[in-house]
Amino acid sequence: MSEKFFIIAAALWVVYMGYFLLDLIFRVPVKYIFDKREKSIYRKLYFTKRIMGFDEMTYFINEETGGYYYVIGKKRNQFVKNYRISNYFSGSKSSRLKEGEFLDQILYPVLNVLDVPINRPQ
Repeated sequence: MSEKFFIIAAALWVVYMGYFLLDLIFRVPVKYIFDKREKSIYRKLYFTKRIMGFDEMTYFINEETGGYYYVIGKKRNQFVKNYRISNYFSGSKSSRLKEGEFLDQILYPVLNVLDVPINRPQ
C-alpha cells in the first residue's frame, strides 16, 4: 500500500469512528415507562426520571419539513417541552404502514390505559 492510500483510509476510519461515537453517546434509544401503580410517566435514558403524571399528559402530532412524528407533553406547556415517542413518518405507502402499526400496537393501547380520549381516523 502506498502512503497516500493509507492516510486516506485512516482519515475515513477516523470520520467513521467519530460518527459511531456520536451515535453511541447522543442517539441512545430512550424508553418511556408508563407506571399504572403510581400513575406517572418516566423517561429512561441513562437514569430514570419522572416527567409527568397521567392526568397531565397530552399527545399531538409535531410536523417538520417532509415528515411528522407523535409526541407527548404536559397539557400546560406541550409546545415548550415535549417528548418524541415515535419515529418520523413521511406519508409514503411504507411509512403509512409503519404508522398504522405504531398506532395499533403502541399508541392506542397506551391511551386506553391512561383513559385519554383517542382521535381515531374514520
